[in-house]
Amino acid sequence: VWPSLEYQQMYADAWRMMRDYFYDPNMTSIPWKDVYHRYVPLVKRCGKREELDDVLKLMASEVSALHVFVYGGEYASPLHGSVALDTLSEVGSLGAMLRWSSEWNGYEVVSVFEHDLDFGLVDGVAMYSPLSEQTVRMSGQHGLEAGDVIIGVNGESVATVPDIHMLLRGTAGRSVRLEVLRVSSGSSSLRH
Repeated sequence: VWPSLEYQQMYADAWRMMRDYFYDPNMTSIPWKDVYHRYVPLVKRCGKREELDDVLKLMASEVSALHVFVYGGEYASPLHGSVALDTLSEVGSLGAMLRWSSEWNGYEVVSVFEHDLDFGLVDGVAMYSPLSEQTVRMSGQHGLEAGDVIIGVNGESVATVPDIHMLLRGTAGRSVRLEVLRVSSGSSSLRH
C-alpha cells in the first residue's frame, strides 16, 4: 500500500460521497468542484492518516452543515499492546523543505527549518531540525544545507518510491542513514 496514493483515493471517495448523498443537491450553493481542487494539494502532503482526517474535516466544513462528521480509520491504537504497531505509522520528519530534483534523481534540500525562539522548546530543551548543524555536529558530521540532495534513506534509493516519506514510515524518534550528494562540493557521503 502506498499511503499517499491511498489518501488521494480516500479523499476523492469522501468528496464524491458528499456530492452524491448530501441533503442539498445544490451543496448549499458552494462550488463543490472547486472545493475538491482546493484541498488536493494538502492531501498530497499528508504523511499519516490523522493528517488526512484533518483535510477531510476542512473539506466537509465547506458546506457549513451540522451533523457532518469525519471519524474512523486505521490509527496506531494504544489498546492493541504491540509496540511494533504503535510505531508502524509514525512517519519520521527530516525537518526540512525538500523538492524532487530530476537532474540529481533525489530530493534537493530547499531549506532546513530553524529553531523557533518562541515555540521551539520541549520540556525546556531547544528543538532543532534533525538535519541541522546543531543536531548532527555531536556525531562529528555536518548538517545539511540548501542545495544538498538526498538520494537514499537507510540504504534504499529515494527514486524507488513515489515519495520520500514512504521510506520514513516507522522512523519517528529513531536515527536514519541518509545518502547525500553535496552538490556544491561534488561529493557523495553518508549523513546521519
